[in-house]
Amino acid sequence: MTRRQLLAALAAGLVVGVVVFSGGMRLGSAALLALTAAGVAVVVTRIDSEDEPLLTHQRRTRVDGVRGDVQDLAWGAVGRDGRLGERALRRLRETATVRLARHGVDLADPADAERARALVGPSAYATCTSRGHPRPSFNDARRAVEALERLGPTPSTPS
Repeated sequence: MTRRQLLAALAAGLVVGVVVFSGGMRLGSAALLALTAAGVAVVVTRIDSEDEPLLTHQRRTRVDGVRGDVQDLAWGAVGRDGRLGERALRRLRETATVRLARHGVDLADPADAERARALVGPSAYATCTSRGHPRPSFNDARRAVEALERLGPTPSTPS
């Protein structure tokens, strides 16, 4: 608080006190009202009239395979109970959805469940479609990743 603001607050309190006392108010009440007026003047002079700056959130664009990609996956891999973390499980589901879609199978469609099980195996299918607790273990996730790698990025055509 600057000296000027302090003097303005004291002047406001003094003016209010003198006016109400000369108007017939008792000295104690006039002093209390003068103190209140000085307090209000302090608050009013301290209020900043400038608007708060708007914070803009910058979105990071995700580039697959960059250093942060592996770091994010590593941080999210371990859950509290020693099982696969939700972030890693979500990433596994995304990968499985894309990989199976390239083979003409929709992971989210129950009608394609048998074809998906035939392509990756029942254990990997269960891991990739797991939604509740307990979450899959690391070994389950490792087997699912191996099944997806064996599947390949594109359908194999008989030669």
